[in-house]
Amino acid sequence: MTDSSFPLKRALKLRDLILLNIVAVYTPGTISQTMPLGKLGLLIWAIGMLTFMLPYAVAISRLSAKHPREGGVYAWTRMAFGDFHGFVCGWCYWVNTFLYVPSVFLGIVAVAALLGGDQTAWLNNNPTLVTLIASGALWLSALLHIAGLGQGKWIQNIGAFGRLTIAAGLLAAALWKLLWPEQAVANASPQLDIDLWRKLSLWPFALNALVGLDLGSAMSEEADTPQRDIPRSLMIGGAAVAACYLLTYGATLIIGVGEPNAIYGHVQAINSVVTRHADQGFLWIAASVVLIELLGLLGCGASWLSAPARVPFAIGLDHYLPRAFARVHPRFGTPHIALIAQASVATALILVNTWGATLQEAYLALLGGSIVLVMVTYVYLLAAWLKLDQAVNAVRVKTLGATGLAATLLAIAACFIPPPAVAGITGFELKIIGSVAFMLVCGLSLYALGSRGFHRAFGE
Repeated sequence: MTDSSFPLKRALKLRDLILLNIVAVYTPGTISQTMPLGKLGLLIWAIGMLTFMLPYAVAISRLSAKHPREGGVYAWTRMAFGDFHGFVCGWCYWVNTFLYVPSVFLGIVAVAALLGGDQTAWLNNNPTLVTLIASGALWLSALLHIAGLGQGKWIQNIGAFGRLTIAAGLLAAALWKLLWPEQAVANASPQLDIDLWRKLSLWPFALNALVGLDLGSAMSEEADTPQRDIPRSLMIGGAAVAACYLLTYGATLIIGVGEPNAIYGHVQAINSVVTRHADQGFLWIAASVVLIELLGLLGCGASWLSAPARVPFAIGLDHYLPRAFARVHPRFGTPHIALIAQASVATALILVNTWGATLQEAYLALLGGSIVLVMVTYVYLLAAWLKLDQAVNAVRVKTLGATGLAATLLAIAACFIPPPAVAGITGFELKIIGSVAFMLVCGLSLYALGSRGFHRAFGE
């Protein structure tokens, strides 16, 4: 499937794939989004794992074992349903990462502002520094991945260990509060009195936090033994992610954070226990927690920047994006044009988010529709699995696939229910519909142009 003159280099081992799953999927900051559900949130997370994450992981595992293809879900959808549906699936997946990647690198700035307390809090209010730091971290990740997956993968690997350390920190802080409650800050996690519909609106956020297990399959032709290692990495990495989410959600409830920040509420939870003992010289632990969180965010951003770039690379090979996207660097063996395009769009959206209120409102409207688009991708994934996998136990496959489809379709519908923080219903729904329609029209226009030979204009 690659350029025969300059093939992709195989650099991912089983260890790398496991750590990729952990750093891409386990994002403890997303716990804050469902914290208004209180103890009910534990049940919501567990249901999401059983009805969505399990079928999703099994589908990737089975398809990777039978059909290892660069581009992952895009390639499988194209095999199952043809070029048009393959393009729609790949486009929805790619566009979603446009909106997610900038938020991760902007999160790096928000967390870095915690390092000096009040002395560095001003950093968030300086657009120039926000842009420089976020864009600098983004391009550092991009350039390392362009120079070779063997180099770039270490950002993800280190970030995964950072994520696991944060999880251990949350558990330790919760245990400390249980054993010595009189020595901990007395905070209560917010539990809003919201109706069933507003609770249902948080379902897509829980499912969106569980996506990312497909990143390894998107780089199948860059793994040493994809048919063996990707399924094994999903079993180990998926189990680790599920355990981390359930344990750290419960730990955060125990610790209690009065008003958790959507980006670093988990850091607040750990440090609310640590800073209680500031007079005993424990402040260095609080600073270490922030630094470890920065490593986790950098690894997460790098994983979502690099792996999804393989989708436009695969689409370029099929001629529905300019052929330049399908080029492989002659020395480094990486899809450098696709990576540069991915990083360039993410940089532009960092600028959009940082400068100007009008542009920021447009960005937030697009971001709201991104969950709809990524869930469309997983509808295609599960449907392709049901069609391509002729398993011995067909009943189990159909049951898992149907369960995953139902959970995913419910998430798409629930995206149009305003979450608790949103007051206006009609305006919110119109923004979601408008942003989804806009992004789909852009993609379909490119598909139509590609079908008419537009890619030739960009040359070989």
